[in-house]
Formats: sequence, structure tokens, C-alpha cells
Amino acid sequence: MSSVCLSPKETSDALIETSIKKASYTTVKRLLLGFMAGIYIALGSQGFLVTYDNALIRASVFPVGLMLIVLVGGELFTGNCLMTFGLIQKEITLRDYLKTLAQVLIGNFLGALFIVALLYFGGVYNKPELAEAVIKVAKAKTSLSFVQVLFKGILCNILVALGVWFASASKDLTGKLLGCWFPVMLFVLCGYEHVVANMFFLPMGAVLDSSITVSKIAANLIPAALGNFIGGGLVLPIIYNKVYYN
Repeated sequence: MSSVCLSPKETSDALIETSIKKASYTTVKRLLLGFMAGIYIALGSQGFLVTYDNALIRASVFPVGLMLIVLVGGELFTGNCLMTFGLIQKEITLRDYLKTLAQVLIGNFLGALFIVALLYFGGVYNKPELAEAVIKVAKAKTSLSFVQVLFKGILCNILVALGVWFASASKDLTGKLLGCWFPVMLFVLCGYEHVVANMFFLPMGAVLDSSITVSKIAANLIPAALGNFIGGGLVLPIIYNKVYYN
């Protein structure tokens, strides 16, 4: 065992232990931690919009959301997809696995909407350039097909889940921060689809532009969630379970 970080096999062991812990939470605790994670991702998404004109800077700012979750505490749907490790190893039940993912996703959505309300009623979007940016982002996302969002969601959560993996591997603060930053920065720079970030972008766009309807929002969030689950909940855990435990 390194004094700096866990090995890949040790990290997957740690992810299994984490999945057991997450499955033991009460519903209230999951919802509260999910709510906070939704807030943090929404705040990172707002930073993305403030720096929208510079692709590298906006990609560099967005990962602050995951950093806050990892260091302060929060339950994020995309990161929790790694609980599949615990499910495959029969350390948690399918019922607890599905319940955890569903409750955390609801908490994430409520947290994102909370930030939408604070920003809107706080007058932040009275600035035309911000309003134009979020409407542009929301319209671009809602114009994608189901398959496009699904596949971009898979790509997204391969990277976001690896950010959680890296942070879990590190034993020090700097390592955890950098572990969050690099994979998440890459997914944002490449323009993939993150369901919780979209829970902020799309409602924020909708309150400013009536053409962004509830049905259009749902048509993005559903395939984004499915794609994120496939990337972080199937691709990574199934392959690495085979590598490390079979």
C-alpha cells in the first residue's frame, strides 16, 4: 500500500466498503446529502455559465462542484453509480442499491432547483449575457436526440465516476482535489451530458424562455440519467470487477 494513494484494487475494495455505508443511510440522510450535492453541482454549473465565453476556463471551474461533494459531504447520483461494485460482490441488496440511487437522484434534483430559485429571485439573471448563455445551453441540450444524449451521458459518467475513483484513491487533500478536477474538466471540455448539471441548466433556461418546456427537459434528463448509469454503473464496475475479483 502506497503512503500517497491506494492501488486500483485497493480503491475498488474501498468503493465496495463505501457502497455498504451508503446503503445503510436512512431515507432522510440520503435526501439531505443528495440535496447538498445538487446544490454544489448547480453552483459549479453557474460558474460554467459565468465563464461561458472561454471553453477552457468554464471546463476548469465546473469541477468545483464535485470537489465540494467529496470534501464537505454529499451524495451524487453519478458517483453513486459505482455502488454496482458492492452489488456485484453481494455486499448490498438490489433493493437498497436501487433505493439509494433513486433517492439520491431526487435529492440532487431538489438541490439544483433550489439554486435555480435563489439565482432567479436574487436577480442574477437580470444580466442579459447570463440569460443568453443559459438559454443557449438549454436549447442546445434539448435539441439533441435521445440516442445522442444517451451516448454523451455514457461518456460523461465514465469520466465523472473516474473522478470519484481518483478522489477515493488519494490519501491527501491535494490528491483528492486533482483527482476530481482532471476527469471532470475533460468531460465538460468535450461537451458530454451530466444529468445533475442538466437539472440546473434546463430549469434555469425554462424560467427565462418558455420554449424550453417540461417535456423537452424530461426528454433530456431521462436519457442522460440512463447514459450516466451505463457509464459509471455498468461499464466501469463490471469490467473492473472482472479484472480484480475473478
